Amino acid sequence: MVTIRPATAADVGALQTIYARSISEAVWLPERAKISPVFADASIGELVHVAVSASDVVVGLVSVYVADSFIHHLYVHPDARRSSVGQALLASLGAWLPRPWRLKCVLQNSEALRFYRRGGWSEVDFGESEHGPFVVLSFP
Repeated sequence: MVTIRPATAADVGALQTIYARSISEAVWLPERAKISPVFADASIGELVHVAVSASDVVVGLVSVYVADSFIHHLYVHPDARRSSVGQALLASLGAWLPRPWRLKCVLQNSEALRFYRRGGWSEVDFGESEHGPFVVLSFP
């Protein structure tokens, strides 16, 4: 069980650790994208919430560009994956973020695509980025 709350200054180290580890382990990302990932730079202007374990450890994050209801980042610490943390982070958005929600997912990130599709997300557009072809997903 996790608690979802807004990120605080005390969470900066945990946010960076989860982000950097997720980026470094992303086999679908080109190597050039893995050089010095800095979460603070990648989430400028976004609202960040964290998932905190019962032992008060940050185990996941969601970063949202609120004006567009656009989810820019959703990462779960590897030790907490497959324990509903990602689902809890997304579910928490319902209390404050207007729908429909949108996000982009690189097609080579097949694990994430399966996660979103199982959660009821629909493909609404496609595009190309520096990381490869992507799909735009929308919920509901």
